[in-house]
Amino acid sequence: MVETTTKPVFLYDDGCPLCRGYTKTFTTLGWAERAPFSKIGEDTMAALDMDKARHHIPLTDAMGETRYGLDGILDVVGDAVPILGKIGRAAPVRAVLNHLYWFITYNRRHIVAAAPPAEGVDCAPDFKPEPVAAYLTFCGVAAAGLTTTAGAVVPVVGATAAGAVMVAGRDEGWKVENMEAAAHVGTVALAAAGAAGAANLLGANRALVTAAAIATAGHKLWLRRWMRDPGTRLNR
Repeated sequence: MVETTTKPVFLYDDGCPLCRGYTKTFTTLGWAERAPFSKIGEDTMAALDMDKARHHIPLTDAMGETRYGLDGILDVVGDAVPILGKIGRAAPVRAVLNHLYWFITYNRRHIVAAAPPAEGVDCAPDFKPEPVAAYLTFCGVAAAGLTTTAGAVVPVVGATAAGAVMVAGRDEGWKVENMEAAAHVGTVALAAAGAAGAANLLGANRALVTAAAIATAGHKLWLRRWMRDPGTRLNR
């Protein structure tokens, strides 16, 4: 349930580490409060456009008004730091922010491993092929560049293959629908390549670079282990 407050309140997807992280930033700065979807009351839930709320984070205020997505975020930023609000609403900047928000909101449970909440509302976004395809393209290009730079082709390709094998050997909880499983493989590849690239940048030898890639990929695969529970889906 949302407590009475004079500050605006973000209603966030508590099954999404990215959502938890950036709403926590607003509360830490003192610009807004937040409440998880799994714990908000029926009255608050009834007042929301839930289809919009699953894709664009809602912001409610003391007057009972609700704004969604970037509109709410820019209002909060603009109230706290007016110049940033003006910059964010400038047409060229807003166009870039719209595309970035679109990319993140539809891929948020792919970018960071996240299981659905154990209880309450699961506000995972609908599947849309375009943002997932954009995410897979980003993963492929970034992973290839990082892998080549780090000289870690074998461990990164091996880690990616391991993710693909897990998908190919799926049970009923691992149905390949709407490229969701492919997005998971992309995440594993990017994480492994990123770890290899970071280790290489820090001057690690080839063995440590390889170990970093394998350990990171293994961690990502372990975080996704819940997907193997029958009936569990990454998104609805």
